[in-house]
Amino acid sequence: MDSIFEVLPYLGAYRFSFLVLAGLSLITLIQNFATAPLAFINEEQVPGLPVRFDHSKLSFRVLRTYSNSAETFPAFGWALLVAIIAGASPMLVNWLAGGYFAARIVFWGLYYAGTGKPAGGPRTLVFVVGLLCNIGLAITAIWCLVQ
Repeated sequence: MDSIFEVLPYLGAYRFSFLVLAGLSLITLIQNFATAPLAFINEEQVPGLPVRFDHSKLSFRVLRTYSNSAETFPAFGWALLVAIIAGASPMLVNWLAGGYFAARIVFWGLYYAGTGKPAGGPRTLVFVVGLLCNIGLAITAIWCLVQ
């Protein structure tokens, strides 16, 4: 069976973006898997009940990081796929996808480490960088569709 890159050769220019998409999927799934041992085994969180708000607890930060990933991933994935389908500049799409990925990695690292204030600190700034990359992808996709 041929890969989609062989059937539609123009998609090869977006290979890096597809790698980012697959990587983010894998990381989000790993985060999901990690929530139980890091949150529930220590009995800091109770399954089925609202999350106990306490930024000093790793269990809270792990659950919030996973939730944030699950909340933001669909918007990124759809913006990325629509930009690719619409034929947006592969270089621009790959750079924006890479920027988003890098921002998410730093965001997760800062959140897990408990670095900075809960709001308005370095984690928020890195989140905004990723958000701007995602907005850039969505605008690029729309721009290509309306031309």
